[in-house]
Parts: sequence; C-alpha cells; structure tokens
Amino acid sequence: MKKALLLGAVLSFPAFAQEVLLKEVEVKGKRETFRDSLEIREVRESFAKDVGEALTRIEGVHKIRKAGIANDVVIRAFQRHNINVLIDDTEVHAACPNRMDPPAFHVDFSEVERIDVVKGPFDIRHQGSLGGLVNIITKKPEQGFRLRLNVTVGSFDYRNFSPVISYRDERFYGLVGYSYRYSKPYKDGDGKRITEVYPPNNPSGYKPNKRNSKAFEINTYWTKFGISPTKGHELEFAYTRQEAKHVLYPALLMDAIRDDTDRFNLTYKIEKPFDLIKDLKFQLYHTKVEHDMTDQYRLRSSNNPIQGKPYHMRTYAETKNTGFRVEGNLESLLLGFEYYKWNWDARNERRGYRMGTPIPMIPDVDTTNFGVFGEYRTRLGDMARLVVGLRVDSTKTEASDLPIAYPASGDGRVSDLYFTYHGTRKTSKRDTYPSGNVQLFYNLSKELELFAGLGYAVRVPDPQERYIAFPMPIMGGQCRNPDNIPNFCGWVGNPNLKPSKNLELDLGLKYQDSKTLTRFVAFVSSVKDYITLGRKVVENQTPFVQGAPTNATAQTYVNTDATFWGFEFSSTYNIWNNLFLFGGASYTRGTKDRKPQFGITDRDVAEVPPLRGRLGLRYDTGMWFVEGETVATSTQNKVDSDLREQKTSGWAIVNLKAGVNYKNLTLNAGVDNVFDKKYFEHLSYTRSPFRAGVRVPEPGRSFYVSASYQF
Repeated sequence: MKKALLLGAVLSFPAFAQEVLLKEVEVKGKRETFRDSLEIREVRESFAKDVGEALTRIEGVHKIRKAGIANDVVIRAFQRHNINVLIDDTEVHAACPNRMDPPAFHVDFSEVERIDVVKGPFDIRHQGSLGGLVNIITKKPEQGFRLRLNVTVGSFDYRNFSPVISYRDERFYGLVGYSYRYSKPYKDGDGKRITEVYPPNNPSGYKPNKRNSKAFEINTYWTKFGISPTKGHELEFAYTRQEAKHVLYPALLMDAIRDDTDRFNLTYKIEKPFDLIKDLKFQLYHTKVEHDMTDQYRLRSSNNPIQGKPYHMRTYAETKNTGFRVEGNLESLLLGFEYYKWNWDARNERRGYRMGTPIPMIPDVDTTNFGVFGEYRTRLGDMARLVVGLRVDSTKTEASDLPIAYPASGDGRVSDLYFTYHGTRKTSKRDTYPSGNVQLFYNLSKELELFAGLGYAVRVPDPQERYIAFPMPIMGGQCRNPDNIPNFCGWVGNPNLKPSKNLELDLGLKYQDSKTLTRFVAFVSSVKDYITLGRKVVENQTPFVQGAPTNATAQTYVNTDATFWGFEFSSTYNIWNNLFLFGGASYTRGTKDRKPQFGITDRDVAEVPPLRGRLGLRYDTGMWFVEGETVATSTQNKVDSDLREQKTSGWAIVNLKAGVNYKNLTLNAGVDNVFDKKYFEHLSYTRSPFRAGVRVPEPGRSFYVSASYQF
C-alpha cells in the first residue's frame, strides 16, 4: 500500500520525482545513463514561457535570460555548443551569433511529450555532448480520435492558445497542431518594464512608443503522420513551422524583427528485422532558421541611422542542418552511424561600414560530421549493471573566404582578417577524435544504489569561435565598438583553435524506500583546451588595422584548461498520507588557467551559476493539489573580471500553485514571486561585444491560469 502511494505521488509530483519515474519505470529495460526527465504535465503547472525556463526545475540546470522568452539552457556551467540541445534527435542551431534564438526556443510546449537531460559527457549517440545533452521528445497521437485544447493566460497580457487534433488506429496515425504565444514586456519587482532598464537617453534604450509594445508574438504550426505498411514497420513524417516576430531583447543591442524556423523529420523503424537485431531505426532530417534583427526600436536608430534605413545596425543570419542517422539495437549492444552538415551564414551592416556591402560576420561556414558509435549494456551478477560506450567522429569545418568591403582603406578578405590577428589564412580544419564512457550501477542494498561514471567527450570549435569576422570601423585613430572599449578593433575567430576535451568523473547515490526518494551526485570535470573569450594583439599589419592605435586588439577565442566541480541533490519525503516535502540543491565551481598574453588573468570561469536551493510542500490527492515552494540562491562573486562580469546578490522568492483534474478537464493556477521581489539571476549577464550594458531582472509578482481539455 505504501509503495503504491509513493508511486502515485511520483506520477503527479514535481519534476525531479517524475525524472526518477521516467528513469526507473518508463525507460525500464533501456540503457542506463545520467538522465533526468521533465514531462509536459509538469510544465503545464508552471508559468514557463519556453523550454529553457521550464528546465530550471531540474537541479543543475539553469537558464540565460536575455528577454521575456528564448532562454538558453545551461547544464551545470556548460552552455552554448558545450552541450547538445536537440529536438527528436535532430540538430537545430541558433542563427543569431548572440543566440537570441537558442535551439530550445524553436519548439512549442504543445508539441512536447517530455524533455530528457543528460548531465556530463555520458551521451555517445550524438557528436559534441561535451557537458551534457537536452533532447526534446515530441508527442505521438493516442489511440482513437482526440481533440486537446490548451489555454494559458497570465500577467503582462500573456496569452497562449493551442488546439491539437489527432487520430490513431492499428495502421495509421496523424496529428495537426497550432499554437499562438503573445506577451507585453513583463515588469520587475519595482514595477519597471524590462524595456525601461536603461539610463535616460542611453542610445541602446527603447523608443518611447516601443517600451510597452509586444515583447513577443509567435505562431507555430506542426503536423505528424505515421503509417505501418506491414507488421513491425513504421514510417513517420513530421513538419513544424515556427514564426516569431517583434521579439524584444533588452540585454542585447538589437531585437528580432522575425525568426522563422522549419523542421522536417522522417523516420523509419523496423522491429526484429533479423534474429540478432531487436530493432532498426533510420532517420533523415532537415532544419532551417532565418533570423533578421535590427536596432530600429532603439534610440540609436533615430539619432544615427544608416542613410535611407530605419536602423543603425542590422544582422541577417541563416542556419541549415541536414542529417542522417542509422541505429541498430542488438539486445545488449547498440550500434549506430551519424552524419550531418550544418551551414551557418550571417551578414551584418552598420553605420561606419561602406553602404550596401554587409560584413560576412559568419562567413558561410560548413560543419560536416561523420560519426560511428556503440554502447554495450550487461548485468554483473544480481547487484550490478555495466554500461560501456565508444564513439569516433571526423568533423570538418570550412569557411568561405569572402570579401570584406572595409571603409578605411579598401577591400580585404576574411582570411586577411585572421592573418591580421592570428598569423594564418586557414579557412578549413578537419578533426578526428574518440569519445566514450563507462558507467557502473551497484545495489548496495534493496533501497540504496551506488552510481559511478567516467566519461570523455570532445566537441569541435563552432563556426563562430573559429571563423567569425567582424572588424570595427576606425575613425580618427580610434576603433568604434559597441562597448566603447579602448583599442578594441574587432571580433575575430581563431582558426587555430583546438577541440575541447572533457574528462569527467561522477559519483552518485540513490535511496528509495516506501516513504523517501533521494538522489545525490557529485562531479569533477577536467576540460583540456576549454574555449573562452580572450584578447589578441595585432600580429600583422593589414588594411584592417590601418589608422588604428598601435596597441589595437580584437576579441577572439582562446584555448585554456579548465576544471569544474560540484554536486546536485534532490529528495522527496512522504510526511503523511498525501502530504509531501520536497527539496533540492545544486552547486558548480569553475576555474581556468591564466593566459595573460591573451588578456586572461582571472581564474574564474565566466557565467557559472551560484549555489541554488529549493524547498516546498505539496498536498496531492490525484484529483487536486496545492503546492508552495521557496527558491533561493547565494551571492555569486566568483566572476570573470576580464569579461567585465558582475557580482550578483543572492535572493529568495516564494511560489504558490494549485490545480484540479475533473474528467477531461485540467485547471492550474498559480502566482510566482509572491512577495514581488526585484532580483537578478546571475546568468542575466551577457557577454560582449553585442551586450547592451544592462542586466535583465526576473519577473515581479506573476499570476497565471491554464486550462487543458481533451476528448
């Protein structure tokens, strides 16, 4: 009876309890890994606007805040291309060089079934999972004809409306969905809109008529169809179109005029094609993101526009991904092959450059990868399980040596800019490397399991890190840059970068009995050739630095060695009947080697989240629930002064919510930040050179109501 009660609580309990359920029940019989999961049911109970915000309920997962939506995911202190963020195993990349549109932004909650998270280098199915992986799994139709309607309204004129129609029988299934999301700029605990965080007359501030305009408006359309031509065979096609427009990003210098995404995914699965093969899966996909951003909503565009244009600066960027995967499951052995080609192109125009000739900021870079992998799972007696994975990849990155029309002294090429600062004109590089891991699960007793894992993963420098090409205009012997940094004359990739290699040890314990479910994991990670921002002085005189100060430098990317360590803890306790106490905490510390010749003098790694804790109570009968929690962080003073990162004060907030399920109707309501506290998360800091020089606060007191009806 007690075990049944605990399982019932897990089914409707907060994210970390659901993670255990998904790991031990739903994923039973599959390979073991350091995996957490978040179900869409938990997301619907919250006021999260996107996946990045929703995932912060998982210990060790954080977000980077730049706007009212489009939060970027951070696992421990790994972010950007140090982690993989996938949708149904497909690569979807940000087009914006400053990640206005991170991969997790390009999916709607109504598409999502669950979100799997792997912490650490323990995923061998996908190239580049250096510090972890997020895989967003989309829904499949339930049996019969279904109509689901989801509606959420909340503070700051937030609206989300989403109908989904589906049908499934023995041979065929189909699904069609639509979602509309809209909001005005939210207000912080002082009652100030996020568009009003700038000092008066700051040129990056918003025009008066834009400060209360829509913060975002997003339309998403998707469909999924499947057919079983014969028993054991399934062909599935899925397509999603997302159209985002007028998305304001106060932390940056520009806003998105539009951001359009197309995702195609075709899979073919065969069960038991041969005696030795349990199943085969073939997957072909293509994704494309078009991103157009300007500063036309900012004061600068009125005071100093490009002649004949409504803006002072604009970037148009595209990213395209085409991939193919094959996986075969031979009972205890998983074998697979992965190929993808990722193209990234971004062009910037701003006042000070020659009119009509945008700078090839990301110069049409191709990243092509071939990888093979295998994973073996076995039992070692009655008490232990062993998982061993190995992967080998060959990755080629290649930039186009495009011309740069430079106003000061004539034309040059992208390779000339690399030669200016790095002494090389290389525009391509091939890297071949292994990755792998060993995981051991040992039952010390019926209730207590010990977990140990040693993982090694590699990720190749991304196109921006190796090949970004963004010289600053030189006027009057000074370089004009957005941050007004003296002698800062460009943002230049480093073709000489080496891939980053993460060797990590994780140790964990899980305790479960009839009343308690507790998990603790500690980790230490040694990253060889960690990629960070640095400064590089001129090596060779070229037209790009003619007229610049003699000590001109560029912001670039540098290899150094880094160490990360920390822990995650989560626990639930059945106090009495349907009353549960839950809590958790996570902490990460990151240090790096100094390299003064590249301006790296601070040992602290930038953008590392501070200690965070959560404590709450939930009463849940299965038909209705009420929940209250407090979330708090410590002060973060371990900051990278080289990048002008700022200390962040600690804070604590209280959140309340309640819900009821009656037949086919689910209602949830809540209030976040009950006491209307003004606070900043540490990761509201945004790195230069396109930061706006302000930090974006978290929302003040926020009310929301959501309803879901299905028949």
